[in-house]
Formats: sequence, C-alpha cells, structure tokens
Amino acid sequence: MRPTLITAAAALAVLFVAASPAAAQEEPAPATWGVNPSSQDGPDGRAAFDHTLDPGETVIDFVGVSNFGTEPIILRLYASDAFTSESGAFDLLPAGQEPVDVGSWIGFNQSTITVEARTRLDVPFALTVPTEATPGDHVGGIVAALAEESTDASGDDILVERRVGARVHLRVSGELEPELDPGLSHLTYHYDWNPAAPGSMTFDYEVENTGNVRLRGELIARVKGPWGLLEHETVIAELPQILPGDRFEGTAEVDGLWPLARLDVELLVRPEAADLADAESRIPSSGHEEHLWAPPWPQAAVLAALVLLVLIWVKTRRRRTARPEDTGRSAAAPTDPEPTTSDPTGDPAASEAEASKETSA
Repeated sequence: MRPTLITAAAALAVLFVAASPAAAQEEPAPATWGVNPSSQDGPDGRAAFDHTLDPGETVIDFVGVSNFGTEPIILRLYASDAFTSESGAFDLLPAGQEPVDVGSWIGFNQSTITVEARTRLDVPFALTVPTEATPGDHVGGIVAALAEESTDASGDDILVERRVGARVHLRVSGELEPELDPGLSHLTYHYDWNPAAPGSMTFDYEVENTGNVRLRGELIARVKGPWGLLEHETVIAELPQILPGDRFEGTAEVDGLWPLARLDVELLVRPEAADLADAESRIPSSGHEEHLWAPPWPQAAVLAALVLLVLIWVKTRRRRTARPEDTGRSAAAPTDPEPTTSDPTGDPAASEAEASKETSA
C-alpha cells in the first residue's frame, strides 16, 4: 500500500507543477504515511504481527508509523477486526464499528499521535488474550487513520478518513479444526443452439470457513450423468484466504456438458493452509452434491424428425412397389367352358340308354 500512496503523491505533484507552479507552492502535497510491524529499535522485517498465545497471556509489541510527507500529521491509532469481503479481499471493520474479537484485545497508551515530517514513531501496544478466548486464528489489524475535510457531489462539507493498516494474525493455543464447507444453488442447464454440440451449466456457490483456522484452497466441480456416464471435472475457482466464520461466494459456469436427463453435480473444495506454520498439516477435503434435470430435448427433436423422414420414405417405397407395371399388352380374355349334358333325374341307366341311342344313330 505504501508504494501506491507514494506514486500517487508523485503523480499529483507533477500535475500541480505542470499546471501552475504557483499553485503547487500554495497547496501542500497530500499526506502519505505507512504502518509496519516494528520494535523499540525500529523495523524488524516482519510483514504482519504474528503471535501464538495461550488464553490469558499478554505480549507487548511495537507498530512503526512513518510520515513520508513534508508536513506533520496527526493520526488516530486503533485496532480492529478483519473479515473476508465479498470480492475475497482482506478488509477491516468500518471506522465507526466497534471490534469484538482480536481488535478489542489490543490497547494503546494513546489513541492519537503526531508524526513529524519524514520521521517514524515506534509505538508500543499490548495484546492480551482473554481467558475465555476460543482456540484457533483471530485476525485483525492495527490502523493509523487521518481525518480530512472534503466536499461531496452536493457541495456539502464532509469528513473523510483515510487509513493505513498492518495485519494481526493471532493464534490462540488449543485444538485446531480446519474445515471449509462448500454449497451450491440455482443450478441451470443451458442448451446449445446446435443439437450436435454439448451445452453448459451455471450455478451459484459459497464456501464457508466453519473451522477455526484461516484457509485458502481450490474449488472443483465434478459433473456426471447416470451411472457415472461422461464424468467431467474442472477447477472453477482459486479460493482466497477465508477467515474463520466468513464465507466466499460466486457464480460459476461449466462447459462441455451433454444433456443426459439427470446430471449429478458435486462441488469439492481442497483446502490449503494460509499460515506457513500449517503447510505440512493434512487438511481434509469436503464436498456438497446436488442433481440437475437436463432432458435431451434438442437431440430428441432431431431423432423424431429422422424417424418421421424414414417412415415417409418407407411408405412411399411401398406404394411404388404395389402399383402394377404397364407392359403395353392387353390381358387375354377368359374362354367359356364347354357345356355338359346331364340327366336331371340323376338315373345312371337312363343316361346309358341315351348314350346307346346316340351311338346307334
């Protein structure tokens, strides 16, 4: 944060000089300052205040507050609790909100300090862990804030507080329970316009730190059809550091999924230690399962159309086969059978006599 402030101040100074040298002399450069872990003899190279204490134990530490500007500044010095923001960033409670965790366990001899131009103050503070403190990680920050008068869009005078801080990582001794609990909702399948192409799925997810150790990790979606058909696995997010009791939320999309009537969706989180001291610790994975109905409507419509075309072709073929062929010749007329003479009485003797007469004649 310090380099950003210095760069901003330098850029502003260049603009003032280019626009009006006289104005640059009249208006002082914006105040810039930094906050870092320190000792009574000066900075000690630490990036954050890292302590492991027992319940009821107290430690004395120092915070270095440096003024990089050309004018003295008056800063308000206080501690606050940290939380994971919606974007996954590390943040502290608003200035007007009282801390209830590690921020309330830190005390200073004075709440306001004056830091002369281009100097540094190494300010002591006490961190006392309550006897009833729960085991695990308690995260906060030490802040040096500057209140400045400004004007809003309506032209009204407002008081703006600019603040710079350093992180506090406190681990209270006791049993550690690292755990990230994933969840998913609002699963929706999206069909592709091309029936020969797979579709996609979107869903909302959340990962809550239900343990007492700050963790980061990897979030994986595993999708498969009935009987494990066409299993698909993809990494959907690299989780930021999630503090105990906080959660991280987002929306994900998984491509290349065929509509197999029912899709089983498993959201799997593989946690990783945020503290280097826990790098060798084995942290179990956890998952959450849901299912999504995705009937293959486009493919079914194409199949039905193909079946209909086949039926039409078969029917047309049969009609052509059943139609008689024109050979150019007329069919022969049937001949009448020769008449037969029979005695209506049915007497065989009479028939023989009649035949004898015809023979004699």
